Amino acid sequence: MDALQCYDSSSGSDTDDVNKEGDLRRKRLKPAPTASGKVLPSSSVLLPPPPLEFFSPLPNPLSESKGIDEHGGRVRRFAHVDGNFALHIYIPVTLSSPIQSKLAPYLQKAASMFPSLKSMEDDDLSTRVKSKQAIKLASEFHISLGHTVPIRIHQVDTIVPMLRRKFESQKRFWVEFGSWEVFINDDRTRSFLSLEIVAAGTPEIQKQVSFVDDVYKLHNLPTFYKNPRPHISLAYALGDVVEALAVVSTELNIMAHSQEEKRSVAGDRVILWSSQASKVECKVGQKIFPIWTANL
Repeated sequence: MDALQCYDSSSGSDTDDVNKEGDLRRKRLKPAPTASGKVLPSSSVLLPPPPLEFFSPLPNPLSESKGIDEHGGRVRRFAHVDGNFALHIYIPVTLSSPIQSKLAPYLQKAASMFPSLKSMEDDDLSTRVKSKQAIKLASEFHISLGHTVPIRIHQVDTIVPMLRRKFESQKRFWVEFGSWEVFINDDRTRSFLSLEIVAAGTPEIQKQVSFVDDVYKLHNLPTFYKNPRPHISLAYALGDVVEALAVVSTELNIMAHSQEEKRSVAGDRVILWSSQASKVECKVGQKIFPIWTANL
């Protein structure tokens, strides 16, 4: 099962570009006459339906040449096109300091077995192990709910509200992480050492993936994998090194079984830690839109 984890470089347009373009569109709107010839107040203007091109798919950027990015030799999944913004929808997962400390020995072992392994922030893990430095992990990771895809800026105006309506009745839920697994991106340019959700949380996340799929379909965007396996990626290596990392993940799971006490209901999988999912975010370019925040 391949899992998407792609690198989106800066689009060259920042948050101000997004806001300014939206402001310009709103300024151009003028009161429109009704069928009776009366002009409605600007707050009651009836806008025409969006043109069909609004929902037309973009030229397939995956068929264009992919450039090598300056960040660690990673390859962009789709070429940069002016006016396109990378869209990513996900559940943010925060790792507390105790959890980071708990995971550090696993990554130390992984780096000793596979020296080319890097953290998701491009930190060379093997160098830290050799110099006996502490393993540093980012404080926040994410569970993807859909493919990262390019969209036009005007599509934000429908995608974000639709997502918010889909998620408005959701309640917070627990997710349990415990199985070390290996995933690879669709282009087979990066392999990932990840922690998969093993018990609580899977049904709820699959439901949320279906919400995102529904919105993607309306915008002619590719839906997610048929049988998604929710996970967070903690480290990566360039290229297709799935077989080598599979040996590493097996060793880490053996290590977990020998050290951890908490088990899944079936008893066959270790639960390294539990976390509450209470938020979904949508990132467009460099701007983050809140989609769902669970009530306390």
